[in-house]
Parts: sequence; structure tokens; C-alpha cells
Amino acid sequence: MTARNTLWHLDAACVGADPEVFFPLDLAPVSHGVAAAKRICALCPVQAECLADVMIAEDPARRWGISAGTTPAERAALFAAQRQATPAAVAMREVA
Repeated sequence: MTARNTLWHLDAACVGADPEVFFPLDLAPVSHGVAAAKRICALCPVQAECLADVMIAEDPARRWGISAGTTPAERAALFAAQRQATPAAVAMREVA
């Protein structure tokens, strides 16, 4: 297991932003609140690190807010796709 870079957050575009922006009451993909948070994340130089971190650390039963420019529903879909891809990747390594 390799050590993860835990200092990525220091370079995040959201540093200094109001945290409330990332927890809009309306999580509909076209809502003003989601769009505001996604605009900040879109400019972030460490968005990939943020997404990797949230995918590792987030409790699937408690997804909330916008993280790495993704809604809880988008992260749930990514998590499900990741879980489905993992067994296939393991099987491919065993065949090789």
C-alpha cells in the first residue's frame, strides 16, 4: 500500500470558500446551488485527488453535498461502476 498525499487540500479551489456552497438544500443537477459548487470544483487543480479521497473515505450511507464536482448520486454511480469493474480486473490478472 502506498502513502496517499494528504496535503492536496491546501491547493484546492475551495480553500476559503463558504462551506455552505457545497451543501445545497436542492441537489437537483440543474439547481443553482449545485451549479455554484460545480463551478468552483471545475477550476480546481486537485479535483482528481479530491475525488479519489472522497471515494475512499465517504460512507456510502451518508453521502451528502458536492465533492470534487460530483453530487451524491453521481458518486454513488461512480462507486457502483468501480465495484463492478474491480472483479473483472482481478479476473483479467488471474488469466494473464
